[in-house]
Amino acid sequence: MSQNAKRKYSELEDSDDEEPMLGRQVLPVANLPDTFDGVPKDGLQYLFMVRRDARLLPHVTRVVNPYDVPEESLPAPLPGLSGTATQRDVLPSEEWRETFLKRFKNFRKNSVQPTIHVHIPASSAKMLPDMKARDQWWAFLAGRPESEWNPPKKPKQPKVSRWQKRAQGVRAFADDIQEDASLSYDTLEGGSAHPSNISVEMEAGPSTPAVSAQPLPTPSGTPAPPDASLDTSALKESESTLETPVTFLPREPTPTLLQHIDHKYAIHLLMYFTHWINLRLEQPSHPLTDLTRSHARWMFALLSRVDDWISSDETSLLRNLARACISLLAETRRRRAAQQESEASEEASMIDDASCWMVISAVTGVWGQKDLWMDAEALLSKVENDAA
Repeated sequence: MSQNAKRKYSELEDSDDEEPMLGRQVLPVANLPDTFDGVPKDGLQYLFMVRRDARLLPHVTRVVNPYDVPEESLPAPLPGLSGTATQRDVLPSEEWRETFLKRFKNFRKNSVQPTIHVHIPASSAKMLPDMKARDQWWAFLAGRPESEWNPPKKPKQPKVSRWQKRAQGVRAFADDIQEDASLSYDTLEGGSAHPSNISVEMEAGPSTPAVSAQPLPTPSGTPAPPDASLDTSALKESESTLETPVTFLPREPTPTLLQHIDHKYAIHLLMYFTHWINLRLEQPSHPLTDLTRSHARWMFALLSRVDDWISSDETSLLRNLARACISLLAETRRRRAAQQESEASEEASMIDDASCWMVISAVTGVWGQKDLWMDAEALLSKVENDAA
């Protein structure tokens, strides 16, 4: 190919005046003003009008739905009457949800990032209970001592074979026969000795001090231990310490503890929280089912350890947790409507509504379970209507 036949790339470009189209222009187009409204005289003018009209059309359009039903406008409520619970705000606002979701996602990113100063514990002490020990985890979160959430394991007994079991049975049977024989021999040999000794002691009476035994001390005459009468103040102090109940501070989800919890571990622990919330709803008067704000902070921290992409089974577990929090909100509002204002201060340390909304917003926002908002609105609206 000759050098003259080659053309520069800039010569093939369209002019700057024309808008970019999907295809490249092949046919010539007339250069007319946009206000041209006459009859096209040739193909050049016709293509110009076609391209001009095509630019005025929308990129996306739709036909009119023949089955579209117009929405019925609800009448405005009267000024003196209050609206129903569905018209009131029973859910957090959209601004609060967006702000919380944005900050929670940032917290998830920051919690998994490695830091400059990594602290590796030198000792091999156990930091957390076993994953499948639910009762021990409850004791751990409540701040109980290590002896309760990390009890010593029982030594495994060696397995006994079938022949060893049969030999032990034969040996036990032989020991029983020998013991029965010795007991019968003792009774036959000592049958005439023991009654005579008893009769001699009874006949001797108080006039024969050499034969009679020393009388046993009576309870009133029993001497007291020497140490009991020396320090009575220490005894009173010990009794006072026994009367005062011991309080334990709950353990908080620190970064040192969370670094030992991965995605699978966090999902398993969140399942425990679902069980504890349901148990609280079934047995509200039980003292071991009290859910505090420390438990809410643990749920918040564990949700930050869950991966973005989860399986269907794990999604079901998170949905159960959110539904349990919704039911707890409904039960709390029923109890508030039934009780007096003076009793409301007793639940200052218990889990509050904001903690439940955080868990629900995290599940619905991060893992896309937004249909739970409709369930929460329906349940809470029913509670508000019943209370009204």
